[in-house]
Amino acid sequence: MKKNIKIKVSVLVLCLFSMIGCSDILDQEPLSITTPDNFWVSQPNAESAVAGCYGLLKNTLMDNSAFLYWGEFTGMTFMNSNNWISNYIEGSGNYVLAYRDNTRNWKGFYRAANWALAIEKHVSKMPDSKFKSVAEKNRIIGEAAFIRSLSYFYMARIWGDVPIIDEVIESSDQLIGGDGYIVTKAREEEKKVLDYSLAAANKAISLLQYSSPGNPKWAITANRGSAEALKAHISLWYASRDNNNPQMIAQAVAAATSVINNSNASLIDYTTNLVVDPITGTATNKDFDEMCIGQSKTSLFEINISSEMNESFRVSSDDNTHTGLTLNYPVFKEANYDKSPYIDPEFYGSKMMDSDSDRDNDVRKDLFFSDYNRSDESYLTKYSHRSKDPSATDTYANFSESNILIFRLADIYLLRAEANMKLNNPSAAVADINIIRSKANVPNYTGATDKASLTKTIFDERAIELVGEAQSGFDRIRMNYYTGVNWTNPARTAKEGYFWPVDPSIISINSAIIQTDYWKGRL
Repeated sequence: MKKNIKIKVSVLVLCLFSMIGCSDILDQEPLSITTPDNFWVSQPNAESAVAGCYGLLKNTLMDNSAFLYWGEFTGMTFMNSNNWISNYIEGSGNYVLAYRDNTRNWKGFYRAANWALAIEKHVSKMPDSKFKSVAEKNRIIGEAAFIRSLSYFYMARIWGDVPIIDEVIESSDQLIGGDGYIVTKAREEEKKVLDYSLAAANKAISLLQYSSPGNPKWAITANRGSAEALKAHISLWYASRDNNNPQMIAQAVAAATSVINNSNASLIDYTTNLVVDPITGTATNKDFDEMCIGQSKTSLFEINISSEMNESFRVSSDDNTHTGLTLNYPVFKEANYDKSPYIDPEFYGSKMMDSDSDRDNDVRKDLFFSDYNRSDESYLTKYSHRSKDPSATDTYANFSESNILIFRLADIYLLRAEANMKLNNPSAAVADINIIRSKANVPNYTGATDKASLTKTIFDERAIELVGEAQSGFDRIRMNYYTGVNWTNPARTAKEGYFWPVDPSIISINSAIIQTDYWKGRL
């Protein structure tokens, strides 16, 4: 019988290396119940280590719904909330959020990245005979490299410049210099961080194999298609930070094309078997539901939420969970007025959908939102899948069953469209845009094909297709597209005010860390 399930992180990870913070990058001494010599001795131990590494990344993204604050609410496309923290971000672009220090603190990402690097280091030294095959050994190292790459990529998109830790922190001795003082580490320039992340992604690609839907680990652990999707994202982000570097854009196109051709993922046609309840107006589509629940044919990498796998949590109206920030009555017993997530009719996405006649019959309006025609009360449905807790008598005691989508195939098509647009290949860009539009009953794009027009068109398509998947805030930075964001301006952008401030507690411990220009004196 299921119990109230918590997100599990391997005890091994927490005990063996409970590390990476922010002093000299570390804020606590590693605690150990074992030593590398007696732990790195078998494939099951290595598997346990990489599972714990996924857990660290998962906790970092989910802690107090941080992934939504970083990548969704900042975009101001569809989702709004009466939650006062969301109001800070959307209303004034104020990321200070003392109440949510975890959104300013990069400690969780460093923990995941450091543990991943430890796996890469120690597993590579283990004899091949300890594994079922050399391919299995390579897979474990490749998955760790993927997590390290993704962790640094998130940090680059959230904070820009961050320290690079390229040695495994296993002992407090590594934190003390020869003069007895704590070692400090400065922030590295953003493009260096991206280079480091890209190198790890390339390592993952070289070691991983493609997988297929139906594989028990499909999309919830990294495979070669996951790593190529990550490379496409890193390359295009790098290009956007380097005067649209054509070599990096070409890398993005190549990586995206390989995902599309080789990953074994396929797009979802939202128009197939679409059923709309004539009374409630609620739409259902089996493939869409499977996409949200997880491990569907269209996914490339996602954060696993599953009660069957003991990786879930109670659906709650509390704002500490992403369900509380995206769902409302009747998922909950009563209307969640205090946080009240809703699709704001005054936000960019709603205005775009309502003003564009091509969107009149866009089926995503009914699939993605609870009641699109009542925009002030509608909420996102992507995280609404749930199962009854059989041990509870409360009707509303449910476990979340919706995975958090990080990369999926539609995202990669639109990323390739953006890259081709930047390479002055508008026909290829429009072709990919139209592939995605066709799956949602939206007519082909027939508008202008200059870069400004296509930038808006691609952003619009990503805004509706990937709503709630924490992409739009990052899309705005990468595409330099801030229409509809009322708190940005050229002066703020010039000081990189689109990045989050570094937690002051990090700076107080590590004197080498300098606050981002825009946030100096604001915290």
